Amino acid sequence: MIDLCQNLLSNIEERENILFEIERSIFTGRYGLSKKHYEILSVQSISMIYSIWEGFIQNSFQMYIEYINSLNIDFHLLSENIQIFHLENSFKQFKNYPEKNIKKKKFYNELNEFYKKKNHILYNKIDTKSNVNLKILNSLFKIFHLVPFDSFWKKYKHPNSNLGDTMNTFIKYRNTVSHGGDISSEEKVNKKVYVKYKTLISDLMYAIREKMKQGIQNKTYLK
Repeated sequence: MIDLCQNLLSNIEERENILFEIERSIFTGRYGLSKKHYEILSVQSISMIYSIWEGFIQNSFQMYIEYINSLNIDFHLLSENIQIFHLENSFKQFKNYPEKNIKKKKFYNELNEFYKKKNHILYNKIDTKSNVNLKILNSLFKIFHLVPFDSFWKKYKHPNSNLGDTMNTFIKYRNTVSHGGDISSEEKVNKKVYVKYKTLISDLMYAIREKMKQGIQNKTYLK
């Protein structure tokens, strides 16, 4: 577990450093950007933050799954949600059931062989649906039996926007930018906006590390 926690921390620190460099490059005036370049880069900074955020989610869950794999646990002793996650990603027939009888038989035989084995290397790719908001994040926690985030979490509550609303606004910004839309004058990305979402992502990354640490300590990956 020590290696997992250290790797997660290193992952966070690396991403925080990138976030800091983006802020310094665009919003501090350090490089004397022209007005045009500032307007372009400041808007794109939201997409940069999101890329760092989604990358962290994919990478951290991959680390978590690889840690579980390293324990060589009997597959049948893992939680049912993890079993289902692995099965659905290993056998696409669960989501697109074959129509032809010969393919059904092949599917059945493959499943039969699968269940004869005690140990399996868990599928370690995470589908974020390119929109990691609170709903998507908590759905991933549900699969791996980690404690979900409450929408009213720490400072993300009255009089501030709650966590769900803050993340949804962040995703809305990102989608607007990524899909080539115009951001209205009320939503111009400035340093204050950048720092708001940079802080949001940093808060979440450290909290996710702690939740994964608790999951390992409590062995919530087991039935």
